Amino acid sequence: MSVLRIVIAAAAAMTLAASHADASCVEETLRERIARADVVAHGAVVGLEGGDRRSLIVQVDRTYKGTAPAVIFVAAGPRGEGGALTGVATSVDYDAPVGSEHTLFLKQHSPAGFSTDACSGSHPGGPSAEERAALGEGRAADRPTATTELRAGAIAALGISLALTFVAFRRWAPAA
Repeated sequence: MSVLRIVIAAAAAMTLAASHADASCVEETLRERIARADVVAHGAVVGLEGGDRRSLIVQVDRTYKGTAPAVIFVAAGPRGEGGALTGVATSVDYDAPVGSEHTLFLKQHSPAGFSTDACSGSHPGGPSAEERAALGEGRAADRPTATTELRAGAIAALGISLALTFVAFRRWAPAA
């Protein structure tokens, strides 16, 4: 009979824990979630930074509010002092496996550093009809252009050429 009591107690504890996790988020309207977010974007989780399931690498394909680069780092849980993820898993960690697509309501902490959690409004899949009505169709994520890459390559090549010319001139120039 004591095994049955243990099973019942464990089931009750799990039920209470699940209802507590659901109750840990304050109910907000879509308008409030949008106002609280610095960026609202859609993208795919392409990796995990350091293998941590709460440190997401996201390929952004569309932004609906704010701006974001094509690849961002997302802390998927509460942030502690200094902006780092807290050391323990919490009931509001956002679950986003590699390969999945999400609409993300994000707080921005650095140019490519963002955070979200289960209470922010982030969810799997694309924006809902209500979100699209409020946010519009959005725009493609910022991507470096081929022209930008060519310019950077040309500048690097010019710098290397000048450095080699200077070294060659100094090496073969007659001593004064």
